[in-house]
Amino acid sequence: MIGPLLRLDRGARISLALSLLFASIGAIRIVSTYSVFNQTWDEPYSVACGMEWLQSGTYELDPKHPPLGRVAAAALLFLHGVRSSENPDPILDGNSILGSGESYHKRLFAARLGTLPFFLVSCVALWCWSWWAFGSETAAVAVLLFSSLPSILGHAGMAMTDIVLVATLPLALFSFCLWLNRPTIARSLWLGIAVAFAILSKFTAFPFLAVCGVLLIATRYFLSQPPSEKLMVRFTRLLAASLLAAMVIWAGYRFSLTPAPGGISVPAQAFFQGLSDLWQHNQEGQAEYFLGDLRKTGWIYYYPVIFLVKSPIAFLLLLLTGLVFLARTPYRTWPRAAMMAVIVGMFLVGTLSQVSEGVRHMLAVYVPMSALAGFGAHCLFRAGMVARFAAILLVGWQLISSATAHPDYLPYFNELARSKAATGAFGVDSDLDWGQDLWRLSEACQRHQIQSLWVAYNGTANLQAAVQLPDWRLLPPHERKDGWIAVSIYKLKLGQDDDFESYSWIERYQPVERVGKSILLYFIPPA
Repeated sequence: MIGPLLRLDRGARISLALSLLFASIGAIRIVSTYSVFNQTWDEPYSVACGMEWLQSGTYELDPKHPPLGRVAAAALLFLHGVRSSENPDPILDGNSILGSGESYHKRLFAARLGTLPFFLVSCVALWCWSWWAFGSETAAVAVLLFSSLPSILGHAGMAMTDIVLVATLPLALFSFCLWLNRPTIARSLWLGIAVAFAILSKFTAFPFLAVCGVLLIATRYFLSQPPSEKLMVRFTRLLAASLLAAMVIWAGYRFSLTPAPGGISVPAQAFFQGLSDLWQHNQEGQAEYFLGDLRKTGWIYYYPVIFLVKSPIAFLLLLLTGLVFLARTPYRTWPRAAMMAVIVGMFLVGTLSQVSEGVRHMLAVYVPMSALAGFGAHCLFRAGMVARFAAILLVGWQLISSATAHPDYLPYFNELARSKAATGAFGVDSDLDWGQDLWRLSEACQRHQIQSLWVAYNGTANLQAAVQLPDWRLLPPHERKDGWIAVSIYKLKLGQDDDFESYSWIERYQPVERVGKSILLYFIPPA
């Protein structure tokens, strides 16, 4: 895959240079949000588990997610001499590592900066795949669209594992496409490494790779010539790729060996424990609010709907245009159809999940979607004067929509869904309220000269260390209090400890201010 990049023609080199420019602009926009938002829910987990891996060589705090992204989040902190308190609670340990006051800001910045390279890698992966399937002109437009998607920018700004999978999963699937074309030894080795890195990013890579892999094989054999290599040769090289992937995954767990009954040592025991924990979590589900419904087992239509409301309208129109052109016979080739197969496969995996926690769990699908949207823009641009104007208008619309969303990329909803989404109608978890607006709450308290405050906060931040608030107390469930009250929208809809009515009494009052996108500030008069 690297070889052809070294032999690019002039047009492809210009396209790649433009794409790197677009990716760099996206990275600057991401970094500019670091000082706006305090830690989100899972960031202490990332920092604590990554620090455990670096500091003690173990991975036992929370093995539900693999170590690649978490080690990246903790790497800069570790290099600067920060160490874990070795608290067995990953939230408390993560908060201890992040510290307080000015140190908190600097350490959180460093943790988020550790995962930023994966955003850049995802842009490069998108360019390579788009160039292979559609050409260099489409590749540059695809990166422009991808690097301005609010959901991508928002989650790339967090010290989390989601953006890591956005980088590694497309690389693995693209590597498999190249391997299906010609399963050389070099491509087999590259495939094994790419698959291993995807699995070391998030365990959801397993179902994505399995379902998308089957669809890619079917698409390849339906639209292309039968392979020239013998079946046994392909099987042998695929087996070699699998063995290499297993070794790289084991290396990701530091070649750990855990003694087991019977004198047998289990390699990478945390890997298997993490798979078990994730399976258990998926079976149990998690309380969520969506379209007026409360449940723990998710909705089969959740991810299609959430992508329709979380994606810019212009992007959806360009994606639809790309699909229309792709359906035409002259445009229908195996590399291009592979993009559609991956999109279908990822959404099939989404329907099987019983956990509907936000667009972040399907974030990697934006890579092939951006390629098809870029293809739609390119086809429109070449279809005549009116169509060319429409292409420019749609791309410009997305860029404006993305720019006006700054810095609130995480809770972004498009124009058709925005007013309804603000009430939490399309979910109140990581798509809207992930505990990110405490610093803005501090500023609001200063503006209103608030001396005392009741707080119902959804998040993992230590309120005494992460933010300066006036004299505050936690708001008890089902107790009416007067005075100033700050409530996370998550708490309003889902309450406390699965008691959904814990704070419903507050909704009878009109908030004084919406703090950021996730906190409502009330003044409740005396009874």
